[in-house]
Amino acid sequence: MDVQALMQVKAAINPSSIRIGSCVSTWNFSVDPCDNLFGPEYFSCGISCELVGEGTGIQRITSVKLESSGYGGTLAPAIGNLSFLQYLQLGGNAFEGVIPASIGQLHALVVLDISGNSFSGSLPDTLQGLQSLGVLNANDNSLSGMLPSNMNSLINLIECRLQNNMLSGPIPDLSSLEQLRVLDLANNNFSGSVPTRFAPSLISASFGSNSLTGGLTKQNVDAINSVLIVLDLNANQLSGPIDISLFQHPSLQQINLSNNSFSMILNGDRPASVNMAQSQMVAIDLSNNKIEGNLPGLFAEMPKLSSLSLSNNAFTGQIHESYALKALAGMAGLLPLQRLMLDDNYLIGPLPALFMKLLPENIMASFVDNCLSTCPPEIFFCQGGDQKPNNICRFYG
Repeated sequence: MDVQALMQVKAAINPSSIRIGSCVSTWNFSVDPCDNLFGPEYFSCGISCELVGEGTGIQRITSVKLESSGYGGTLAPAIGNLSFLQYLQLGGNAFEGVIPASIGQLHALVVLDISGNSFSGSLPDTLQGLQSLGVLNANDNSLSGMLPSNMNSLINLIECRLQNNMLSGPIPDLSSLEQLRVLDLANNNFSGSVPTRFAPSLISASFGSNSLTGGLTKQNVDAINSVLIVLDLNANQLSGPIDISLFQHPSLQQINLSNNSFSMILNGDRPASVNMAQSQMVAIDLSNNKIEGNLPGLFAEMPKLSSLSLSNNAFTGQIHESYALKALAGMAGLLPLQRLMLDDNYLIGPLPALFMKLLPENIMASFVDNCLSTCPPEIFFCQGGDQKPNNICRFYG
């Protein structure tokens, strides 16, 4: 059965895309694949076999791994007949057409990698049959439609990468996938709100470049599990306030909320309850929003923060001296700030003298396009643009 299935898989590959010396070019079915692996003439690469059943001497194909050689054509439905297949890796080629529904018959499959091809259509509902699947990489294709509602049945899924497709609809609740650690749905057409439930083991969630709407309330923050490290929501249609508790999350280290329409940092005016001493934040990007209010000093109190991007917002008030201290690593227990982008806001007043001690080899910074009364052009973070004109700045002085 395996030989017949593999023959059909090869037959569905465009012959003109099978280069001399490639793995598939050595698939000569005049001999049994599993008995002639890795020889100079037959099945030199691309498949692996294993003995199944103790003492039977029977070998079955357990792996189909094709190199990135530009293989074109389609994936034959016969792939579902390789019932002992554990690894199906076709990434970085030019396969097209739909993902055959028969793929759900591969109950032993652990890794499915079809990334970097031109597959179209939707993810088949039959994926629910892949109970052993740990890695699903279908990114960088032309997949469309909604995610299957039964994806929660993939109970052993650890990594799910579906970015750079045309998938749409709301992001389904995947919180029951207890093993899921990486979820990348960026650069699709997903709509609806930010998920309010996260898988308990998720450490990286990427939802950037979609069409998500709504805000980022305390309810959203409270829904984040206690181990998430990376949260990317850039380039959506999110708006309203950002609750300050997001930056106090016990595990989050990288947050990208850029290119949205957020309007303010809720409770960013430092109530007594706000303490950033336990923050794990390393990088925060809030650039290209509509955030108003005084520039909070609380970011400078985050012990591990090294990158802060607040460009192109509507922050006002003066720049806290504490940011210069952090950049100079002059505050006890704080790692130095290495990136501070404050350009294109409405910040006012003279710069604290400590900022003049900053050196370009220590920090990347920009304060241009503000309302600062002193920002000498010979200072590196004042180069690359002017301050806003007085007829605008007089409203913020």
